Amino acid sequence: MKRAHHRPAATRAGGAPTLAFVSLGCPKNTVDSESMLGLMVADGFRTVGDPCEADIAVVNTCAFLSSAVRESRDTIARVAELKHTGRLRGLIVAGCLAQRAGETLLSEFPEVDAVLGTGQWREVVPAARHVLAGGARRAHTDYPGGALDALIPRALSTPRHLAYLKISEGCDHRCTFCIIPRLRGDQRSRPVEDLVAEAERLARAGVRELNLIGQDTTGYGSDLPGRPTLVDLLAALDGVEGLSWIRVQYTYPRLWSDRLISVWADAKRVVPYVDMPLQHIAADLLRAMGRGMTAADTRALVRRIKSGIPGVAFRTNFIVGFPGETDEHFEELCRYVEEEPFDNVVVFAYEREPETPSHGMPAQVPVALRRRRRARLLVSQQRLSRERLARRIGERLTVMIDGPAREDRAGGGPTQYAARTAGAAWEVDGGVVVEGEHLEPGTLVPVRVTGAAAYDLFARAETPADSAIPILKGSR
Repeated sequence: MKRAHHRPAATRAGGAPTLAFVSLGCPKNTVDSESMLGLMVADGFRTVGDPCEADIAVVNTCAFLSSAVRESRDTIARVAELKHTGRLRGLIVAGCLAQRAGETLLSEFPEVDAVLGTGQWREVVPAARHVLAGGARRAHTDYPGGALDALIPRALSTPRHLAYLKISEGCDHRCTFCIIPRLRGDQRSRPVEDLVAEAERLARAGVRELNLIGQDTTGYGSDLPGRPTLVDLLAALDGVEGLSWIRVQYTYPRLWSDRLISVWADAKRVVPYVDMPLQHIAADLLRAMGRGMTAADTRALVRRIKSGIPGVAFRTNFIVGFPGETDEHFEELCRYVEEEPFDNVVVFAYEREPETPSHGMPAQVPVALRRRRRARLLVSQQRLSRERLARRIGERLTVMIDGPAREDRAGGGPTQYAARTAGAAWEVDGGVVVEGEHLEPGTLVPVRVTGAAAYDLFARAETPADSAIPILKGSR
């Protein structure tokens, strides 16, 4: 169960109903949860961290893969048990599993009172009031969607110095392994002016790192009047005062352009960090996956990005065990990871989803073999990461402080801080453990690297006078 750390919010005292919110899945789901939570707090619900103390609970679920479905169902079952053992009076299930399973969740879990699909997130308050008033159980999953409303008061669950900015929802691509268009719908983008206004509000509230998210951020604007692009959005956001770092996640290979690479490199706040799932490198597999890119084009794009964005940190995903993947295909992928090293690699063993075209493809790879291939590629990436980070010992870097990493029990205060370079996203990439004193979250601090592990660095804080590191843009 993912526990959200909510910022304190003003609520009505006295008889206000208590609310526990459990958010599962990706950052896009996190933004939906923050929007629903903001609506409920504005309506007078009082948030509590422990579902055992709640009158009503909302579980915002994930259903991207079968493993995520299992986690969501397990979480629902654990929270539902509180109806028998605790004070819980109402349970609402929202999000991707709600969209995927619909009203069947009502029969599967008798304790669930309401089911809200991804497009019904705005209905969370009337649904909660209906439940608390003893209304009949119901499910509403008429259309897919997600939170894109600029007027909704989000209750941020991230640390105070960073926030997600969802620039779009849904996806127009039809990768044969992916269920997202069914759960979230087609591409829908927010206007540039709305996004800039929200970024300015967040910066005034103390946010220093803005993480742009969407199912396909490079497809941004294709559905808007005038067809603005991600290039236009980055140029506009780069002028928002108060922000230190702007990070873009979930880019799609086919929609990158040389102009995007150039703007990315030149913008003073956009960090040199590219998150681009490649999924595979073998031509047969890319074609079967419906990726719309040849192997040669994929290789060339990666090289253009690495040469065009100085010091770029590259994060990618690969799927192993996709239908039709032979030993030769897998060996080609392993060689590619060795030849074209990536800073951060996530490896998924293919999961056979019933609602996707790949479910019925021939030459399904045995589950055990999928898992062995995943383990082997991860071992290789761990070795490469360890070697790469070891070469950084002695370097000076700029890091953003996220908070204390360990308490100094004898001295009564933190002596180690969790931090990241510009080349690492919060909660998903390796970080930097910094020794220092009185380092504030959200500040950019020059450090010298003193040690390395497989995915993390260790460093000592230095005074700005001791370093010539560019503080605004940051460093890998």
